[in-house]
Amino acid sequence: MGLSMWRVQRKIILGMNTQKELGLTFPQYSLLSMIAKEKKSRVIQLADKMEVKSSAVTVMLDRMEILGLISRETDENDRRAVVVTITDKGQRIQTEGKRRSEMLLGQYLSILEPDELKRFAEYFERIVIQEP
Repeated sequence: MGLSMWRVQRKIILGMNTQKELGLTFPQYSLLSMIAKEKKSRVIQLADKMEVKSSAVTVMLDRMEILGLISRETDENDRRAVVVTITDKGQRIQTEGKRRSEMLLGQYLSILEPDELKRFAEYFERIVIQEP
């Protein structure tokens, strides 16, 4: 069972690397999506959500800023903190990446009947919300 779950995860992540056509790796695209959802985020918050060190997020943000996808500003309430926001270009890339991801996931899940898909989603959600 564990191997099968790992293989499914790997297949989906490799397929999601279609984001490379947009100039982003899968982790960079995931980070961009978080920034788009939150509107304004601190680096430490993004690192916590991605479960990585702040330095890893900073490296990704450096590249994304060069590409014009995000902007960074000093937090008005705490000059030691940096706030990250998505640019218009970043929003367009994120929207296109989401469209591609949904299309790919739809292809993978099309083998399931509607009732199977509903059960799959329910099981998946139960696993996601389970406390360790």
